Amino acid sequence: MKKFIAAASVTALMALAACNGANEEQAEQQDDVTEAQGEVMDAQAGVAEAKADLAEEKADMATDQVGEAQMNQTSDAMEQKAEKLEDTADGI
Repeated sequence: MKKFIAAASVTALMALAACNGANEEQAEQQDDVTEAQGEVMDAQAGVAEAKADLAEEKADMATDQVGEAQMNQTSDAMEQKAEKLEDTADGI
């Protein structure tokens, strides 16, 4: 009878260990999935940061171009004023 109880106990413990092994494997797989999702989110954050940097550079370029265009307009206006003054001076 003791052998029967011992055999049943061993069988029950092995079954329990097998269940724990499957649960542990499932938990490890879930950890792997969670870690992979974290890596994807990190990569997405990196892409978003790069896009933000690109947008900032484009904004700087646009500002520089607008500033340059405004300076060219001012320069053209000053040249026209200078030409008028020269014409006026020539007429005197």
